[in-house]
Amino acid sequence: MNPGGRTNAQVLFKDPVAVAALRSRLLRYALRNLSEADAEDATQETLLALLGAPDGYRGTAQFDTYAHAVLRHKTVDVYRAHARELPHAPDALEAAIDRASEVGPDAYPVSDPAEQIDARRQSQWFWTTLASCLRELPERTREVFELRTLLELDLPVVCRRLGITCNHGGVLAYRARAHIRRRWLSAST
Repeated sequence: MNPGGRTNAQVLFKDPVAVAALRSRLLRYALRNLSEADAEDATQETLLALLGAPDGYRGTAQFDTYAHAVLRHKTVDVYRAHARELPHAPDALEAAIDRASEVGPDAYPVSDPAEQIDARRQSQWFWTTLASCLRELPERTREVFELRTLLELDLPVVCRRLGITCNHGGVLAYRARAHIRRRWLSAST
């Protein structure tokens, strides 16, 4: 463990300006993937987790990078919670994909405007192509892929939710990936 890293994390939380700046960056990131209310909640949970466990930060990366990693885990937790709540999770996923493809001017912290424009185009192309591939899949195959791959739910959880066996779920996930891989290669050439 890096004692200096822990000290830096503890010092950060004693500076209200630094905490406000970190909160702003985390919230901006969360808003790209979550609704406003969920983004606020995930940001607050992230800050509480960081404050509650300062020893979790070992100083092996920048503290900001570590904070964003914690927020990504909180975002996945929100997706999982919604997947359990909603009767039809793919609709929620489609909305998440739509939100993620609508990038704002500060979505890519690149100093060169040409690189920023290129990164934005690549992101939009990725989400448009993925959405197109998903629409071509049979409904059950698409559901398995979305829940397993995009929402990162465990295969047994996905299969229980959809009322299928794990073997069948694995076959459907394989077929979805194979279809998307074929379409991806044809779309990128």
